[in-house]
Amino acid sequence: MRYETEKLLEVLEFHNTIIVGVDFDDTIFPLSTNNYIIERCSKVVELIKSLKDVITICLYTVADNQSIAYKKQLMKEWEIPAAYVNESPVTLGNGAKPYFNILLDDKAGLNETIEILTEFKNYLLT
Repeated sequence: MRYETEKLLEVLEFHNTIIVGVDFDDTIFPLSTNNYIIERCSKVVELIKSLKDVITICLYTVADNQSIAYKKQLMKEWEIPAAYVNESPVTLGNGAKPYFNILLDDKAGLNETIEILTEFKNYLLT
């Protein structure tokens, strides 16, 4: 088992949830017509759905208020509502940096994060 997965399991055991930062564009919502991106976004949404009972979802995105409202509504319709938007239940330091146990973001190693959360999910199912 990966070290990262073990750490997530430890956090879950202690706090009964893990905090997952979720980017929107090209992470759960494809902006392009590229089949790889479309399929990966679908895979991420399904992964989040499968974990929604053990995660705290934090939408982390750059957008105006109207776009954020739209993104929140889509996530609600997809049955993965965000508990927080551009913040987390934990902040660190004077700059109030949002804290996530793991971040789903197409610009930040999304494929590896998918692998870690899939291993996490599979462990929970055993």
